[in-house]
Amino acid sequence: MRDFINENNLDFTEGSRNSTCVILIGYAQHKKLTLPQFREELKKEIKADKFIGTEINRLWNYCADRNYKKFWSSKEAKTQYTF
Repeated sequence: MRDFINENNLDFTEGSRNSTCVILIGYAQHKKLTLPQFREELKKEIKADKFIGTEINRLWNYCADRNYKKFWSSKEAKTQYTF
């Protein structure tokens, strides 16, 4: 996850935290990470900003229910992101 964040210049600044969380959750679910595994990957960010942990918990099932992980198998994903 760390490489994905760095290679795609994702950040958790106010105003981009929600979209960054959605992108990362979809990618994490595509990679078959569990919620606890994902939270462990982002423990530094969660510790620094409580909102991120709250957003992850709020959005995890939302993204799963809408099959956001499917995007990561598309040609579009491969042209927009490095992974």
